[in-house]
Amino acid sequence: MDNSDSRIVFDEKLKIEVLTLTGMIENLPPHFHDYYELGYIESGNRRVICQGREYTAEKDALLLFNPKDSHTCLELKKGLLDFRCFHITTERMEELVLECIGYSICPYFEPQIVHQSDLIPQIKELIDLIENGSYCDLQKEELLYMIIGDLVAGHAQSLECEQMEISDSIERACGYIEKHYAANISLCDLSSFTGFSKYHFIRMFTKEKGISPYRYIECIKMTEAKKLLKAGEDLSNITYQLGFSSQSHFTNFFKKYARVTPKQYSKLYNA
Repeated sequence: MDNSDSRIVFDEKLKIEVLTLTGMIENLPPHFHDYYELGYIESGNRRVICQGREYTAEKDALLLFNPKDSHTCLELKKGLLDFRCFHITTERMEELVLECIGYSICPYFEPQIVHQSDLIPQIKELIDLIENGSYCDLQKEELLYMIIGDLVAGHAQSLECEQMEISDSIERACGYIEKHYAANISLCDLSSFTGFSKYHFIRMFTKEKGISPYRYIECIKMTEAKKLLKAGEDLSNITYQLGFSSQSHFTNFFKKYARVTPKQYSKLYNA
């Protein structure tokens, strides 16, 4: 039985998504996003592993996941969770930062977990306004700029998009995956492409990217799925384009990561 509730809202004016997860939330497998996920725990707790570091996140913990940050959220013990967050694309983040500090950069936030952050009340207020459909754009924009400005001032450790130097071989493997994600990619394909043995390839890839090759492929598929759903593509076409065996397989895959169904996500942009 599914004892969780997932809600996702897109604010047209602010150009950001708000996601709320409540109830008995299952463990998330290791994954990453191509956008920023900035949120907080309203109640409950989680064991968070991000970029190889482990954290305990409890009530009023601020979570700052950067694009391509490999992370997973696990139960500490059985219990209800209430988690709320923003999804902000890198392009939108650059626009916001430009307004805040006068020039466009793609910030990298660290540490990924901040305990008892002073920003939580503002984030709560903005999420409530968006979820309740507030038409007061001035109030929402003011809050958003204040939040992003304070985050950049207090938690942007580097002003570069790329934080790790990736080896040429692993970079080529990622490029290959990003071109052929819909095909049936094998370890043999990737290891021979990079010149590594299968075992060495898996170890090196996971060490440098913080996520296994299989999970990397899933995350790339998830990124493309969201783009296609935003564009209003039919589910059957998306299923075919992304190489899934059936529409139900794609739906289960999408919900595992997004916590909402493809149809629910598509309605945000194609109402």
